Amino acid sequence: MTDWDARIADLGITITEPLPQGGLYSSVVIDGTVAYTAGVVAVDGPPWKLAYAGSVGDELDIDAARASAALAMRCSLANLRGALGGSLNRVERVLRLTGYVRCLPSFLQPPAVMDGASQVLADIFGAELLPVRTAIGVSALPGGASVELDTIVKLRS
Repeated sequence: MTDWDARIADLGITITEPLPQGGLYSSVVIDGTVAYTAGVVAVDGPPWKLAYAGSVGDELDIDAARASAALAMRCSLANLRGALGGSLNRVERVLRLTGYVRCLPSFLQPPAVMDGASQVLADIFGAELLPVRTAIGVSALPGGASVELDTIVKLRS
């Protein structure tokens, strides 16, 4: 079994404490050996504040949008780690990543934005364990966020 927590520390990746919930939902639901994470946007903190707000291709360039996706992934992993008792070592692999990119209709690169989130996963779990992925351009996200993502994760028993 790979020690993901040690790998994260060795890589110098910062994963915060779980984020406070922003509504009436569960941040993570675990059903047997599958975990489902709720949609998460990029936030810095504590104190928690939205990071990288804006529309990609208008207020944000693609590099800032990739950074937003990477931070949103680290926030999602923070929530998952909290639900797993403070460790990601039960993670076998991330099965699915769905990303929503707030952008202009003329912006045709949501997949390139979501590469920021995928890179975090590749760094931690390895490129051979990258999930399937969907990247969707949308006109609005909570609080004016540039990226929101959710995941489905396979856990070890």
